[in-house]
Amino acid sequence: MSSDSAATADLYGQVHLGESVVIGEQCVLGYPKESRIRDAQRGQRSAGAPATLGDRCLLFNQVIVHEGTTLGADCVVEDRARIGYGCVIGDRARVVHGAYICDRVHIGEDACIAGFVCDATRIGARSTVMGDLVHEYARPDLGWWGVDEQPPVIEHDSVVGFGARVVGGVRVGPRSYVAAGAIVTRNVPAEHVVTGTNVQTPIGEWTGARLGALIKHWTTRPPSQ
Repeated sequence: MSSDSAATADLYGQVHLGESVVIGEQCVLGYPKESRIRDAQRGQRSAGAPATLGDRCLLFNQVIVHEGTTLGADCVVEDRARIGYGCVIGDRARVVHGAYICDRVHIGEDACIAGFVCDATRIGARSTVMGDLVHEYARPDLGWWGVDEQPPVIEHDSVVGFGARVVGGVRVGPRSYVAAGAIVTRNVPAEHVVTGTNVQTPIGEWTGARLGALIKHWTTRPPSQ
């Protein structure tokens, strides 16, 4: 172990494991956030918040879970996924291979995450995010930590497709579908399909065959929160 690694090792937060948790090879749990590492370099040490894995969680290989993050029961985190500090992930959520979740993110139960999720994003229950949720990054002159921009909000039962990008403090309403490759920079009402750049179509007017079964599922069951 290098001297830098040895100095970092005692900064790790505690890890609380529920019943029947399975952890794969080369996983890192309770990794300290950058500010505590910097403080330690200056001789100022503090205790890290615990990382908590709920009952029956399954972590595959080379997963990183930072300090202060809580995974609910029955979550699955696939290979090479990263979850930042202070996140809360609901029961039965799945974090797919290679997903990158930044800090202080809240993810609802039964959600599925495969893309990039920026700091402080909120993702509702049963939503799927395969694309990227990013800040505007409008003030790089203030430095990396000098500004805290508004993050996107993805409400329950919504989908962000592969290669899609939701930018800035916008809200995607419940039961909406952001198609693969689409770009969203303004709010999306409930029950809309987004294509291209901010092209929004109510699901009742959507004529594409591929989303027919999903739209029928959304519209023939009681709304969920």
